[in-house]
Amino acid sequence: MSRICRVTSTQKTTASLLACDDHEPMHAFFPRKLKPICGDKVAIESTASDHRIEQILPRMNSFCRADNRGRKQHIAANIDQIMIVMAVEPFPTRDILNRYLVAAEAEDIEPLLVFNKHDLDERIFINQINQYEQLGYQVFKTSKHDQASIDAIKPLLTGKTTVIVGQSGVGKSSITRVMLPGVELKTGKLSVKTGKGAHTTSVTQMYHDAALDAYIIDSPGVWEYGLWVMSAHEIAAGFREFQPLLGQCKFSNCTHIHEPSCAIMQAVKKGSIRSDRYESYLRIVDSMKYWG
Repeated sequence: MSRICRVTSTQKTTASLLACDDHEPMHAFFPRKLKPICGDKVAIESTASDHRIEQILPRMNSFCRADNRGRKQHIAANIDQIMIVMAVEPFPTRDILNRYLVAAEAEDIEPLLVFNKHDLDERIFINQINQYEQLGYQVFKTSKHDQASIDAIKPLLTGKTTVIVGQSGVGKSSITRVMLPGVELKTGKLSVKTGKGAHTTSVTQMYHDAALDAYIIDSPGVWEYGLWVMSAHEIAAGFREFQPLLGQCKFSNCTHIHEPSCAIMQAVKKGSIRSDRYESYLRIVDSMKYWG
């Protein structure tokens, strides 16, 4: 009789698992034809000597990034929420937040925006926080020195699977440690030399918190986040304020870059779409040429 488990991490031929019914930890082998990823639900068969993954159940969605050839690389599966963590230092690279949001919209994953280390400079993210709140995103200001600011996120984790992403050194692991004290994650400091974060998480790892019945997926820190090959239409769909206007342009294949009677460009001129968000859209579309 098969048992349903969730993958917490993978190695070359084995996976670490948690049983879905009682969260018992175990390890299982998988054949080369199967490629389970963190968060997958799998059916395992057990013998007297070992456990083996026989099937990967259909995925609800997956969090992805580009590989070195611009192809879609699946990182974690069956995600309810993506917690995007930014910090005063290291300061976010240009467009990284919007790239994450495009990926989240493409996979129907609800974003939670966390601006961390606000105690270092409370003014620096004021405009961004107001902007994204107006777009309907859930936004939090946090500091490890202000536990209440982090505790405010905890109710949103209950009964859900949340992947935490962001640049190295922004405090993802430190935030998780405060929210879920029973979960042990590695933490690292910023490099004094570069101001960038150290890569403390080398593999994508899922944890379960029994008190909240919450699954947390900690992904390796990055310096930049790359989107896989996407069309201008797919990228535009990742900008929430664009969505009501899509399909209203003169041309059905409008890229919203140079075409006449473009509803998006008209909205930018009127001020109903912020010019900085539109310029970010243009840069993301332009970045796709590097995959050509």
